[in-house]
Amino acid sequence: MTDLTTRAERNKQLVLDFQRECMHQQNWESIDRYLSPDLVVHLPRGAVGAGRDSAFSWFLECTEWFTSHGIEVKMMLADEDTVFQLIELHFEHTGEYLGMPPTGRRFSIPGLAAFKVRDGLITDHWGLYEMDGIPEVLGMPGGAGRPG
Repeated sequence: MTDLTTRAERNKQLVLDFQRECMHQQNWESIDRYLSPDLVVHLPRGAVGAGRDSAFSWFLECTEWFTSHGIEVKMMLADEDTVFQLIELHFEHTGEYLGMPPTGRRFSIPGLAAFKVRDGLITDHWGLYEMDGIPEVLGMPGGAGRPG
């Protein structure tokens, strides 16, 4: 195995471990092992501020709305410093979301995720997720707008 292949495999494992341990199991005390202090989350403008602490606050806010039931990785590619995934996120609506009280409904969101890795930590995250369909899945009249 070449050094490039080894780094790519290590980076894929880092992302998978972060998703399982922090995002799904919500083991927040281990977040420093995965995310760089200067993490940049490239989501719609204003959704998440710069830095690991802002990302952590965003993750916590999301857990107030939804409980994770896993991340299904449909495809994953990596090179020496980037990991790309085609994923499906599985949730249950367990908290108030856009004014809608918890329904207990389970749903899935397909998406694309990319991560930049430097010195064994995730430094950047890009995500494109089908969030616009959530209000309809939850039975909200007219499908309300996005949070934030």
